[in-house]
Amino acid sequence: MHARFTPTERSGTIVAYLYDVDALGTGRLITHAPVSWLDATANTARTADIRLPATSWDVPAGHRLALVIDGHDGLYLDENAWLGSVAFSGQSWLDLPTR
Repeated sequence: MHARFTPTERSGTIVAYLYDVDALGTGRLITHAPVSWLDATANTARTADIRLPATSWDVPAGHRLALVIDGHDGLYLDENAWLGSVAFSGQSWLDLPTR
């Protein structure tokens, strides 16, 4: 995943999640990964390339994929400031290999 964003703080963390979502909106987690930055310039756009761990997953007919970005996950230590935030802008994308 390639993301372009502007953080309000010098340090921070984002976590990317890829879900399989059924017709009722119930999601099943396929893969996820965090990325942190330290000593960046606050309020300046930056990019991050997040390598989501590879997995084999069949997306059933009628389902869709959802990419979710969050700033905190209890599984990881983060570098987020109490009131820090990020704004996503510019070109961001997910490269997804298919068979």
